[in-house]
Amino acid sequence: MPNTQIRKQIIRYIIYIIFVLGLTALAFYLSIGNKITNILEVLKGANIWYIIAILLVVIGCIVLRSISIFSLTRIFDKNYYFHRAIAIDQVGSLYRMVTPAGVGGHVMETYTYYKQGIKVSNALSVIAMYSIVYQIVLIIYGVITIIVKHDLIWQIGYLPITFNNDSIHVPLWVFVSIGFTFNVLSIGFILLISYWNGFFKFIRGPIISLGNKIKLVKDKEKTQATLDVAVINFRNNLKTLFKNLPILLICVVSFFCYITISYSVPYICGLSLGNMSPYANYWDSVLLSNFHQMVTCVIPIPGGSVVSELFFLKLFFPHNGPTFYMNEDIARASLLLWRSLMFIFPLFIACIYTLVYHPRKRENDDHHENQIPEE
Repeated sequence: MPNTQIRKQIIRYIIYIIFVLGLTALAFYLSIGNKITNILEVLKGANIWYIIAILLVVIGCIVLRSISIFSLTRIFDKNYYFHRAIAIDQVGSLYRMVTPAGVGGHVMETYTYYKQGIKVSNALSVIAMYSIVYQIVLIIYGVITIIVKHDLIWQIGYLPITFNNDSIHVPLWVFVSIGFTFNVLSIGFILLISYWNGFFKFIRGPIISLGNKIKLVKDKEKTQATLDVAVINFRNNLKTLFKNLPILLICVVSFFCYITISYSVPYICGLSLGNMSPYANYWDSVLLSNFHQMVTCVIPIPGGSVVSELFFLKLFFPHNGPTFYMNEDIARASLLLWRSLMFIFPLFIACIYTLVYHPRKRENDDHHENQIPEE
């Protein structure tokens, strides 16, 4: 990747960071409204030990994600070190947080692997396997959440969406269904196209031809060739995963632990601020956060800014039904803590890590023959 291209990307991502932080500040303003004095009073009484616990959760999330990266990379490089996996995680996290739909994450992860001495083909395989396992775990967690807490969706009932002082009452199950379907399709489509030959032929033939006729697909043959390669790679990556069952198990456990502890933070925020709501407990925090992820995952805004904050309030402190937080001031103060410690703080860590990290090239590797894919 030429130096001029790197400089352009750095400038672009700095703009993205400023944009994301600006959106987050706007979301805070919209969420706080004219209650800043009340919220500051609530925050002044925050228990510092719970704040420290949340910071430990952030570190734990980094470690758990890095364990999966480390384990998968060791399939291709037995001499790979854990600190290199942390670097991959932090670089990828930074660019996922600041680019629309997280499109910059995989590109920069691949480049960082390249600089570490990992062949691009192997790097892409690791990234693909990581995504496959994480998405499957996310779907399993989603199924468990819906089975265990389907009554919670009906209790909350609907979420009022306001446009120009007019409110539209949209049932919560609509948002959850869309998000869960998106999670399933993101992995289900490629599974279908890889292992259902009739579906593969249908997509490769009539669908791509139709896309070409209506000008959505520019080059029919190139698109078909790209699809062929993608399917072959996906099958190979799944075979590699199932040939390394201990590593697959490590990744599954790591992702389950990662999701569980990261989704518990709204509960810890409430404990810090003295929340005494009878509807607040550890697992409700985890499951409500899972509903939150289902909705915000379909929003292509960098970091989910604005939407994430507003939906957090509507989910954890709805205008009807049981509320996770005992009053509005604690709900809004918890939102500020949650977003600051689980988004802005990790963003800051990832920025610093990315700026100071300089991977050493390994002279005995032939990875320089590989080309880094353009973003």
